[in-house]
Amino acid sequence: MRFSTSINQRAAIPVLAFLSLTAGTQAQTLNGISIGEEIAAASRIAGKPTAKVAAGPHEEIRWSLPDGNKFSLATHPGNGRIAYAEETWGGRPDGRPADFPGFKYGETTLADIRKHAENNGFAFIERLLDERPDGLRLFNSYEVEGRPGLVVTFVIKMSKVDSQRLKNKQEGVDINRSARLDSIILGDAGYLESIWGQAKLKGKKYKPIKWASVRP
Repeated sequence: MRFSTSINQRAAIPVLAFLSLTAGTQAQTLNGISIGEEIAAASRIAGKPTAKVAAGPHEEIRWSLPDGNKFSLATHPGNGRIAYAEETWGGRPDGRPADFPGFKYGETTLADIRKHAENNGFAFIERLLDERPDGLRLFNSYEVEGRPGLVVTFVIKMSKVDSQRLKNKQEGVDINRSARLDSIILGDAGYLESIWGQAKLKGKKYKPIKWASVRP
């Protein structure tokens, strides 16, 4: 039997191979931005930057997105490439769907995240908590499976009322159920250590989190 391959078919083979290799990694983005991209990729973000904020070695550029969410980027000082991306829920219903499949801002709980990951993740000791007037934020991090050097951090927020009850050691406050997703940070592991420190607390049976498909 004779086999033949047309020029068009032969040309399609490397394209299909590229798509199959990158299908998983394309999902691991925030607002369409990948860690490691050139800063020029920021031109894809809807709207113009609203502010530039510096805190020590960390300098980020911020945007207000059409759905009311806030978005920020920071570059690695060594190579100028994007090393940090963060999206924070603005409180509107149309801004609830997160880029992490199945997660929703203001709805997904700490328990939901840990159930999906099948472990409790880890935390940077210098970035465990962030207490603000509107409530308490906790930082729960994971390496991303299949992406060495990529870390996703889920920022979980407790309301002012619940955080005060927790502080006063009142009964009936379940942090796993009351703390809900408020932000997602995607970052280069080395860059995060440079701004949050290298010391970490790691949960038992820790393993990287799976992030393999895009949200619908």
